[in-house]
Amino acid sequence: MATLAETIIAALHARGTRHMFGVPGGGSSLDLIEAARIVGIEFILSGSETSGAFMAAVTAELTGAPGAILAGVGPGAAAAVNGIAYAGLECAPVVMLTDCKDRPPEDGGSLHQSFDQAAMFRPITKAATRLRPSDGHAAVEALLDLAMAPPLGPVHVDMSTRDASQSMAEGGVGLAIPSPAPRPGAETVSAVRSLLAKSRRPVILAGLEARGEAAARSLAELATALGAAVMTTYKAKGVLPDGDERLIGPFTGAAAEAACVGQADLIILYGFDPIEMVPLPWTYTAPLVEVSAAPNYRQPAEPAARLIGPLAESVAALDLDAPADGWPTADLGRVKNGMREALTVDGAGTTMDAVVDAIAVTSPDGTRLTVDAGAHMFSVFQRWPASSPFGVMKSNGLSTMGFALPAAIGSALAEPETPVCAVTGDGGMMMCLAELATAARLELPLVVVVANDAALSLIDIKQQRQQRPSVGVRYPRVDFAQAARGLGARGYRVDAPDKIEAVLRQAFREPGPSVVDIALDPAGYGGQLEALRG
Repeated sequence: MATLAETIIAALHARGTRHMFGVPGGGSSLDLIEAARIVGIEFILSGSETSGAFMAAVTAELTGAPGAILAGVGPGAAAAVNGIAYAGLECAPVVMLTDCKDRPPEDGGSLHQSFDQAAMFRPITKAATRLRPSDGHAAVEALLDLAMAPPLGPVHVDMSTRDASQSMAEGGVGLAIPSPAPRPGAETVSAVRSLLAKSRRPVILAGLEARGEAAARSLAELATALGAAVMTTYKAKGVLPDGDERLIGPFTGAAAEAACVGQADLIILYGFDPIEMVPLPWTYTAPLVEVSAAPNYRQPAEPAARLIGPLAESVAALDLDAPADGWPTADLGRVKNGMREALTVDGAGTTMDAVVDAIAVTSPDGTRLTVDAGAHMFSVFQRWPASSPFGVMKSNGLSTMGFALPAAIGSALAEPETPVCAVTGDGGMMMCLAELATAARLELPLVVVVANDAALSLIDIKQQRQQRPSVGVRYPRVDFAQAARGLGARGYRVDAPDKIEAVLRQAFREPGPSVVDIALDPAGYGGQLEALRG
């Protein structure tokens, strides 16, 4: 009979999981790695457990199969928390597998490396539990079902060395999985249709749930049928191609979007998770219609009507008529251009706008960007021409640094046919520098662009706006090109604007990972942030 470790791995494989990430700590980790090898799940040793969790989450987002990460007992489990917090806040179905003691200290077990790991993960997962062979196959399947039930999210499994190698019991009792939300009834559909019929300037705010293929296609149909303006959150960038005349730009809940959303007479929240909004007051008075796959999102204001269920099915249920007049195309163009101009960065040296434009010109068609949190992200989301869902990937609900490079590795493994470029600041790069060695070992053809301004620029700006002295936000400029070469990747350093395109073209031609370290002028960030957030 299959062991507990073999049962878990077989269940993951059956659902499409093809990679597992992490740092083994001995014990049950070794049982899991061997079981994975036998069925064809490749184990990827990451530089840290946090990076491994990001990689697992990104593969889950891209493939739709559960992501998998393992870690050792104690410090290994603790080190994965930030990556699992990403999966929890940003709806990635990840299985976190941690080694644990056979007996806890209260039962006479060792105090060494012992703490309640499940209690640590419980606030950031959909379930955190210890599995034993006696729990049976049903418990394993139920945990995976829970991770894959909307809203998607991570689950945590503690497993001791002894239990991992024991034969699994048949049957067993699984978790209670929440029932899917009932499909909207005729009365609800009628109420939404009535609101749509009265609207002349509707705005659709599309969020992370809109990234599925069917959901993105239905978004385009809905926007056309209503004559609506569309704005997307950072995670939803690309669900409507940037060349679409109805797409205004990114939505964050800040001041820059008021020129569009403030004119709306109806706001449609389409797959919109409010975790992506910046913490500013909601000032719009137009009624809201929520179209969500999962119930119980705490929206910024009470919706006048809700359609809960698969997004494409909800749009189809509306059975919309011929396209409405909606927003005049000229008005949409003026709003879009005005927003872009307001967020343009000026500077004497190399600006982030210039860097993004250079990546767009030199990168292969269909390139995906993975982006770190930081001031550089504003130019990316305003200027990068995404044409499909997941064209840009960023941590937005958690907004963590140190994401871009591990995410690029996850992308390159999950979809090797899609070129990928990680865009990070110097601070974020320092947090995951070891993953350059991971990318080099795996010979992954990815490009890492470092916006190197020797500061935590977004925090630096906030400190300046509060008229406080510069403390704790600046540091000497690091030579990331040299560091890249030491870790097995290619490294290029760019100190002049006129050299960026030539260097990027070379980097995108290389067969393995390349780092392009660009000395950046941060002078324009302050005005850009003010234009964006007020």
